[in-house]
Amino acid sequence: MLHYILIFIIYTGFLVIVFDLKNGYRAEKNAVNWPPAVFFGCIYFILLTALYEKLLVFILLNAVNSHGSFLAFSTIGSGMYMVLFSFGTLVLSKLTLCKNPDMWTYIVFMIGLFINVTLMFNVATLNYAEMIKNFGDAVFENFYITLSQTKRTDTANSLLDLKWIVMCIPSVFYIIQIVKDLKEFQN
Repeated sequence: MLHYILIFIIYTGFLVIVFDLKNGYRAEKNAVNWPPAVFFGCIYFILLTALYEKLLVFILLNAVNSHGSFLAFSTIGSGMYMVLFSFGTLVLSKLTLCKNPDMWTYIVFMIGLFINVTLMFNVATLNYAEMIKNFGDAVFENFYITLSQTKRTDTANSLLDLKWIVMCIPSVFYIIQIVKDLKEFQN
């Protein structure tokens, strides 16, 4: 649930901040057509929340049949989620005619992605240990039941919350870069 809130806040905040900063600037080449940016933000939010998770659960239920595949799909799924989330911020910046990310934004993204994947690997390891404790060798006989009936530990939940926060840092960093660029341009 935390990631739904964070994604909504980042995308909405991005549009509100950029709209506020570009509202007074109306040169023809920089006039922003806002409806496509807002429409994209809404559709992409739905894709990242409802559809991506359905796809990931489908993959987990149909492709996971070993400890290694569970760890791999969990970490790859988390990394891809961060990539897609950051891609959404980049598309919003293009639709609102903002400056491209600088080198530091990409460096922050790569560090964040590494931390995100590492945290998810640890969460998946903890979850798998809980599954083994609850189901023994029958973990993969009915993986849907295994996943749905295994309660995450408090440590795993804390790591997940941290992972979602880390996921947002590159987008926030990029928004700060855009704000600085727009304020410099206005002055």
